[in-house]
Amino acid sequence: MTSADAPRIVAVVNPISGGGAAKQQWPAVAAELDRLGVSDVEVIESESSAHATRVATEAARSGALTVAVGGDGHVRDVAEGVLAVDGAQMGVAAAGRGNDLVRHLGLPLEPTAIAAVLAGGRVRRMDVFDVERPDGTTAVAVGNVYVGLDSVATELINRLRWMGRVSYRIAPVLTALRWKPFQVALTVDGVRHESSAHIVVVANSGDYGHGLRMVPTASVDSGEIQVMLIRGDHSKYRLASLMKQAKTGAHAGREEIEFLSGTTITLDADRQLPVHADGDLLSAFPVTVTVRPGALPILV
Repeated sequence: MTSADAPRIVAVVNPISGGGAAKQQWPAVAAELDRLGVSDVEVIESESSAHATRVATEAARSGALTVAVGGDGHVRDVAEGVLAVDGAQMGVAAAGRGNDLVRHLGLPLEPTAIAAVLAGGRVRRMDVFDVERPDGTTAVAVGNVYVGLDSVATELINRLRWMGRVSYRIAPVLTALRWKPFQVALTVDGVRHESSAHIVVVANSGDYGHGLRMVPTASVDSGEIQVMLIRGDHSKYRLASLMKQAKTGAHAGREEIEFLSGTTITLDADRQLPVHADGDLLSAFPVTVTVRPGALPILV
């Protein structure tokens, strides 16, 4: 690659992603990029979600390839900034705890391979979700929106960051001990569905929870939203075996699982629960999720 062909890169690094893994990994990626002839690289450490989005927008407007260096939540924040600029492209250097979106996209985790994608990968146009909150503001989600036992457990996971990846296994168990199902109202393209539920996943990628294939029918370029409902009329103690099967997607045929699909989904419930997107708290009920097909050009 000649210097004229090499892209200009702005790496937006989340310094706390993966317990500091992002700061440790990026220098190795940058060194490999330099070896490949990509030397015009600027590094910006994000100070918050809003700051990551703002600097990503500025980078995209400058014509740079904007790279999210961090986990799924950071990818979402950077993507929101890139989406503000027509035609802007994005790259990802995985450095989070879960990296589930990266796995779904088939992106590498090793610095040399990451650099090769950033220097010469192909563009895949990825769907994103617009999520309207009760106050009328809209957020972006790139992987999944979910609510129920798993979103409550995610709140605990985020409080147990110091435990590392083991928190993904401990937090759901602790949450389940006190869990009771909720009544959810799902409106899918204008058709209302009501059910008792343990978990509802509104899926773009369908992958989360550090390696779980929760919604195996989902794909980030399908142009539609896949919804998986784990009904609450079955015992919560069945969830442990269900989650084991979710590592491969084998849980999809279980009797407590129901699938729906559409392009606009509204969720409401009989009690307030945290609504999460890509590992972070997004909103309270109700929320409306709309798919934007092929909106995000991402290097793969």
